[in-house]
Amino acid sequence: MSFTQLLRRVFLHGVGLAFGTIGFALIAAFTTLYYAHQAWDHPSYALILFGSSFVLARLLFNGSITRWGGLMVAAVSLAIESTGLAILWLAPTPDLALLGAALSGAGFALVFPALGVEAVRTVRPQDRGSALGVYTAFLDLAMGITGPTAGYVIGIFGYSAIFLLGSVTAICGL
Repeated sequence: MSFTQLLRRVFLHGVGLAFGTIGFALIAAFTTLYYAHQAWDHPSYALILFGSSFVLARLLFNGSITRWGGLMVAAVSLAIESTGLAILWLAPTPDLALLGAALSGAGFALVFPALGVEAVRTVRPQDRGSALGVYTAFLDLAMGITGPTAGYVIGIFGYSAIFLLGSVTAICGL
């Protein structure tokens, strides 16, 4: 298949992935600065909880895509990620921010594989590798635009607003 045909087939799955990836990129790039702005200690704890809950969710729910389907798993995952990011946005204490980071990691964990399974189902078996490559480009695109966009949002609305942005984009991914 041509690139254009592949793009058409995986576009909606890729957009969902991109919207989910924004929250991941925000946490990875801005958690330390957010904690410093809030005068909270130990931002590394938030990153550890984000990563740990990501891995734990993948281990515990690895069969869920086969059982319930990629779209259902992605929808639930994006809702959980959105909730975690909203908690980060509104967190008055570092303890609540830790909860938000953990929920965000658990939520994002299955977005890529869940939507990826559905994306590759839209093409013939011999085109699945190429379709996965096109699909993955949406993750890369989201990672690339999130930093500059978040920097702009921070300049206008402050650090916590980026987590509202992440929460809203995860909802858009639904």
